[in-house]
Amino acid sequence: MYQRHIFFQGIGLFLLAFSAMYCGVGRVNGIKRLNNDQFKKQMKKEGVIVLDVRTQAEYDSIRIEGSVLVNIQDTAGFNRKVNELDPGKQYLIYCRSGRRSMTAAKALKQKGFKHVSDLQNGISGWDGPTLMGKKE
Repeated sequence: MYQRHIFFQGIGLFLLAFSAMYCGVGRVNGIKRLNNDQFKKQMKKEGVIVLDVRTQAEYDSIRIEGSVLVNIQDTAGFNRKVNELDPGKQYLIYCRSGRRSMTAAKALKQKGFKHVSDLQNGISGWDGPTLMGKKE
């Protein structure tokens, strides 16, 4: 009986891991977590704004092409820039690994932004177009 329980527990864990890796859009606190392909597809839509919430140094090092820097670690600057954004537009947010971008996405949702998505593994897992060096 115990072996059967362990077997079914193992199957359940496998299915959970499989669905997390290969299924569609995941959600955390009502925020869409997009994989690379989903993020790239959304980027192509007209009027979509890509926000990079890392530091200036990280942004200068490497960034997703077309992104706008809104450093979440600079609280005053972040809040000022967010208050300048149109809450009716669609925003795609990323950071290095997905932690800061999720924090930023939650902040935007709390301010009434409806269309906010997050790159689930951040730029560390990104396989799309990037730019390097300081923006001119």
